[in-house]
Amino acid sequence: MIRFTLIFFFMIILFLTGVIVGFDQAGTGMNKLSGNETENYDALVVNNNEEPYEVEVMGQSLDKKSIEEKKESYQEIQGGSLTGKIASAIETGVKWFYNLLVTGAYQISDLIYRL
Repeated sequence: MIRFTLIFFFMIILFLTGVIVGFDQAGTGMNKLSGNETENYDALVVNNNEEPYEVEVMGQSLDKKSIEEKKESYQEIQGGSLTGKIASAIETGVKWFYNLLVTGAYQISDLIYRL
């Protein structure tokens, strides 16, 4: 039984290693197939130009705004949101009911196990 278990775990480890290596090879192959020679990608590219810029996406003009302007516009949008307040109240009620159920189930199971 021990021999079977060791062989089984060894085969699982070999299988998972093969899956990981296969994913890596498939990703490399897709990059070569698309003609992209870059192997490493930076997840974040920081552009610290302080000069204002404007970009047009699908006919809509987007420009650089400060964080304070974005916070103010977000507060204006969220301030009058009735559905957000209703959702918050429902969330509080659901959390209370869930905690009540979990506490009751715990007390019942505790009572059963103490018998």
